[in-house]
Amino acid sequence: MSTPVATIAKLLTQPSSGERARQRVNWVMRILVGVAAFLTILPLIALILFVILKAAPYLVPTFFVNNPLDTEPGILNAIVGSLQLSGLTVLISGPIGIAGGVYLSEFASPRVVAIGETVIDVMLGVPSIVAGVFAYLILVPVLGFSGWAAVAALSILTLPIMMRSTQEVLRLVPQAIREASLALGVPVWKTALLVSVRTALPGILTGVILAFSRALGETAPLLMTARGTNAENWLDFSTTMNAMPIVIYQYSAAASDLLIGQAWATALILMGIALAINVLVRGRTINSRTA
Repeated sequence: MSTPVATIAKLLTQPSSGERARQRVNWVMRILVGVAAFLTILPLIALILFVILKAAPYLVPTFFVNNPLDTEPGILNAIVGSLQLSGLTVLISGPIGIAGGVYLSEFASPRVVAIGETVIDVMLGVPSIVAGVFAYLILVPVLGFSGWAAVAALSILTLPIMMRSTQEVLRLVPQAIREASLALGVPVWKTALLVSVRTALPGILTGVILAFSRALGETAPLLMTARGTNAENWLDFSTTMNAMPIVIYQYSAAASDLLIGQAWATALILMGIALAINVLVRGRTINSRTA
């Protein structure tokens, strides 16, 4: 037979009707969120598996080391071209974008910041085909169909990414760090470069990597500027250049089953590089948060 004290303790430990209702709602919400997350990931998993199944028969070693006109055709020139174009794009637009982000975050007046952010938002929303048309109408008549024209078009797309990412990570730097530096007599420009930028450097590098990934996967600007070629092109940006997005576009419309299969294989390689870059960015982000 339970004592009054034990009865009271049991009543106090039992969840009330309101608490039970909240627990049921929590379980329902967990299930709904889990289902939503699964449905979000499912298309990506299905896409990756589908591309792997289509590309697997064509992923032979010669595919990575040969060119399109070789006896056993490959896409070495496209892989090299994509890396060269994306790398040069980041090298050109990176310093400009980072400098612009530092200026907006550290030196600009509120009015200039508002105007600059509006311009960046508009540029972020510009479709890639618009950048391609701009390069085709303005740059191609001067530079011809070449890697330089392609780099200029890709820079238009990557520049706002680096400006916005630099500005956002600099905003996360505690204001107390800046004030401590200024209180010690450090000039504003030194505080911005040696304190703020150094503190936000992991985030800035993340923006650079994301810009590289964006340039790597663009198709429309390359079709209108680089045009593609069967020749292997090493660091000669004055002529037409090949790239993986161009190969995918051209081969997918071919009548040959071999070329269509190679388009799937190229798509898998490009997808793998993009996923690796995103994993790298995610890892850097986690490390910077835990540091």
